[in-house]
Amino acid sequence: MLHAAALNYFREVARIGSIRKAAGSLNVAASALNRQIINLEIQLGTPLFDRLPGGMRLTVAGELLLRHVVDTLHDFDRVRVAIDDLKAARSGHIAIAALDSLLVDFLPRAIDRFRVDFPAVTYSVMTAQPPEVPSMVANGDIDMGFTFVGQIPHSVRYMTEISAPIGIVMRADHPLANKLSVDFDEVSRYPVLTQSGPLPKGADSDAAFATFKSGLKPKLQSNSIQMLKLAIMLNMGVSLFTRLGFLHEIEKGDIAWRPLNSSGVNTIRIGLVVSAQRDLAPPAEQFARRLVEDLHRFAAV
Repeated sequence: MLHAAALNYFREVARIGSIRKAAGSLNVAASALNRQIINLEIQLGTPLFDRLPGGMRLTVAGELLLRHVVDTLHDFDRVRVAIDDLKAARSGHIAIAALDSLLVDFLPRAIDRFRVDFPAVTYSVMTAQPPEVPSMVANGDIDMGFTFVGQIPHSVRYMTEISAPIGIVMRADHPLANKLSVDFDEVSRYPVLTQSGPLPKGADSDAAFATFKSGLKPKLQSNSIQMLKLAIMLNMGVSLFTRLGFLHEIEKGDIAWRPLNSSGVNTIRIGLVVSAQRDLAPPAEQFARRLVEDLHRFAAV
């Protein structure tokens, strides 16, 4: 493998076209620099420069090597910057807000994975109604937050977004779990457990879903997804959620999720919101990148 210093010396000679001037630029002896170039030529088995009275001119082989050197040193600089960011991110504080369903499974697991590499980082994690999240980020109350995708202020931006349709959540042995998708009239035959709070964007513009929701007489209503999750596990009824709050139970085979046969709820998306006017601190930047990877890994399942 070619040594990074030798590649740097070679690049400088190619740029300036002179051993002596390149040595002066690099603050090394011209004889030492010349030896590095000769050693490179010996390793590669071909001349890299034509030695002319007016200076050094790259051969065809030298031009090929130069392209490799430029790419290699650029990649090395990029990796070094990333490593510096990692060092800076070793400690710090991250503030996050999200809808309740993300706090019961997705975010705790994301933090658990992140703390392996960044054990000194501390966190503030709070639940928030989706419409509140963009303003919380814009005001600097939190570093980042999850909300249903819709119109947001210019002071914030979506770092990423994924599809997150509302569907039917039920125990895995429920009769509706045998279907690929579920109609509203099929849901109405069973007790329904609902979460209080506003509907996400997309759901409120789906006339069929809005009509269905307004006609529901829930068997149980709660603002606690943990209570609703246990009620589902006890087979008290079915509920209406995205998959994000039930990833672990779905993976284990305890709970099933099926999409609804209605277009509006199947266009709903969840996005990670960050400021468009200020950079994240190193730990928050690293964590946000991990969340983007986690989201897309979830979306691919």
